[in-house]
Amino acid sequence: MVMMKTFKKFEKGNSPALARRPGKGGNRLRIAGRLLMRQLVFTAVTLTMTLCTACTTAPLPAPTAAAATTTATVLPQPVVTMLFTAVSPLPTPPPANIPDATPESTAMVSSPTPLSPTPTATSSSPTTITAADPRLSYIGRFNFANPAAPTFDWPGTAVELAFTGSSLTVLLEDGGNWYDITINGETTVLQTIKNQESYVLATGLGEGVHTARLFKRTESIVGQATLQGFVLSPGGALQAPPPRPERRIEFVGDSITAGYGVEGESPTCPFSVATENVARSYAAIAAQAVGAEMMITAVSGLGVIRNYNDPEMISHDAMTVRYGRALANEPRPLWDFQRWRADLVVINLGTNDFSTNPQPTQTVFVQAYIDLLNDIRRQYPFAPIIAMAGPILPDYAAGYVETAVYHMNSAQQDQRIHYLPVPNNLVLPADYGCDYHPNVSGQQKITAVLLPKIREVMGW
Repeated sequence: MVMMKTFKKFEKGNSPALARRPGKGGNRLRIAGRLLMRQLVFTAVTLTMTLCTACTTAPLPAPTAAAATTTATVLPQPVVTMLFTAVSPLPTPPPANIPDATPESTAMVSSPTPLSPTPTATSSSPTTITAADPRLSYIGRFNFANPAAPTFDWPGTAVELAFTGSSLTVLLEDGGNWYDITINGETTVLQTIKNQESYVLATGLGEGVHTARLFKRTESIVGQATLQGFVLSPGGALQAPPPRPERRIEFVGDSITAGYGVEGESPTCPFSVATENVARSYAAIAAQAVGAEMMITAVSGLGVIRNYNDPEMISHDAMTVRYGRALANEPRPLWDFQRWRADLVVINLGTNDFSTNPQPTQTVFVQAYIDLLNDIRRQYPFAPIIAMAGPILPDYAAGYVETAVYHMNSAQQDQRIHYLPVPNNLVLPADYGCDYHPNVSGQQKITAVLLPKIREVMGW
């Protein structure tokens, strides 16, 4: 009250007169003005500190009506609101992707350390395995130009993996190939559908490590496939790949080697993906008997130099042309033979060369067979080669195969190439599947001829 009266006294009586009076009176006025301003500042600071202290302390009990009136008189509400806003920090808005928080979540948002997914969020998300994961085992020829999406078409190509989790889904682009799906030793059949890119392979698996194998039953004439990866159940994880056999055999052939019609019930049924299964061919049976991993380089209708029913004596895409490919139906890229090294190569070709006219001459066929043998030898300098002839091959054509082998043995001093005739009368009418191709019993008879030769040559 003293301060306010003094201020009014200067304002009402002295201010205009002193403004016109020079000398000592002016000095006294200036000194009094400075003192007044200091007193005003000190009073304002004291009032502000009192209000801030009230903001940070626990709330007082509710005042009585009289007290409320007194408080309003001493500290008008507009002044309180202004001062509180000025000294109180603004609340930090929550991140846009976080819902309205409970007290617990609010504390997490204000934490200075980065947030990481909670165990619950992680365990509820499926585990995706890309096709480029090195823990996947690839068997057979693939085009790895894009490691995250390898393509393949040869029969018998396979992918193996070990994993934990209760389910397994494959991400696969295909349009009709059939696959054997083996989970923990039990095999089922997968029929792919055009425009479908994911297939559930297993559900309800128990705890522990599981093994899976995706095996292509059908051949390149059915179509090409692209593997995108696998999806495991939430919490599942890919493990080290299953152990692979140390022994390896590559089989080079035609429809007999590819398992064409092997599951057909009669020789009059036409080709279908349902009756083709390379896993039941003589090649697969023999490889399994000696504990070897196999690579199948076979296409139905192919010959050494002339394909089935070709109007020309020399075909532009016979086995001599396709042998080095990563994909049977595409000239590029070439297969990298360093990815997979064969211990033994078995050839069974010639049937299609002589199935219809015009047939290649002896000179043309023998030279083409020698060229194929030389190509294989360049890829595998030390691997033994078994050249089969039959069981659906004219005797004279079988003699051409023997001539080519003899040339390699004598002229090139390559004693690691062996000739193996398969009798034409081996496969009887009861042993025929679709289109007069060997059925399961016919394939087993061929294996019975081949297997002793493999054991003799390899010591297996």
